[in-house]
Amino acid sequence: MIYEKRLDSFADIVKELSILDLDAGIRAVGKYKAKKCFVFVTRSPKGFTSLLYSIKTSKKEALPDKRLLAKEFPDLSTTEGFLAQVIAKPVKASAY
Repeated sequence: MIYEKRLDSFADIVKELSILDLDAGIRAVGKYKAKKCFVFVTRSPKGFTSLLYSIKTSKKEALPDKRLLAKEFPDLSTTEGFLAQVIAKPVKASAY
């Protein structure tokens, strides 16, 4: 069973990141180099990893396509700073 929690604000995303388990993650809609994308964030023992993927639409469903960027961050504050630049507003995100 997959559990997803809807996140409606950037503050909700940061709060979830602070308590994120190693086997969990966050998915959000973002914008990178003027392209709409998916932003995935996971936690590792060394910090956080963010992966950005372009979006492909198939039968009215948005799916990840090509990887645009992969970045690692040592702590929550640098992760938060990066995400503030790429997460689109209004926020559409979920924790899983």
